[in-house]
Amino acid sequence: MSVYGNLFLLDGLEKNDKENIIRSLPDTVKFKKGELIYSRKRFFGALGFIVCGSVKAVTNNDRRLVMKELCGGSCFGAAAVFGGGNTYVSTLTAQSDTEICFIPESLLILLFKEYPQTAVNYITFLSDKIRFLNEKLSVISCSDAEDTVLNYLKLSANENGYAEIPVSMTELSKMLGLSRASLYRSIDVLEANGNIKRENNGIKVIKK
Repeated sequence: MSVYGNLFLLDGLEKNDKENIIRSLPDTVKFKKGELIYSRKRFFGALGFIVCGSVKAVTNNDRRLVMKELCGGSCFGAAAVFGGGNTYVSTLTAQSDTEICFIPESLLILLFKEYPQTAVNYITFLSDKIRFLNEKLSVISCSDAEDTVLNYLKLSANENGYAEIPVSMTELSKMLGLSRASLYRSIDVLEANGNIKRENNGIKVIKK
């Protein structure tokens, strides 16, 4: 099943059902490194599944801040499929040569009817995204800089407690609404207090 085994739509399905769904998916679309995939006005009404390569998402405003980086096995565009919106929330570009399977609304509806578990999986995926966004909103509404930085690192940390910052400190300070000086000072304070520990290219969150 290769990378398609990571497609969230397939969670909880029998092996034969998974294989049938994978066979029904459209051919992949290839993008060269640096090529535009989605923009504010140019996007597909489809769920995008990255088969190989990587994708960078930046904000559509003049600041062009990096929102996230997606690798093979990741999905995007789930919230833009249903509802008829005419703009996309970010600009996506290929970080490397990339192949994407775009699963259109029409096929998703067929899958939901034939395999109801896929509809449950889709709702779960969107619910997780909403929960994550709510947590990010709680970060920018923190009362002081140290709490803002610590909560961001907690959200970014993997299961081992390590947080890798995918953007420059200047970009991160803008994302968090802090000055660079406040950001660096907050990291120093958090480390001095034992909340975090700087290791190699990442930061380990000590107190979750």
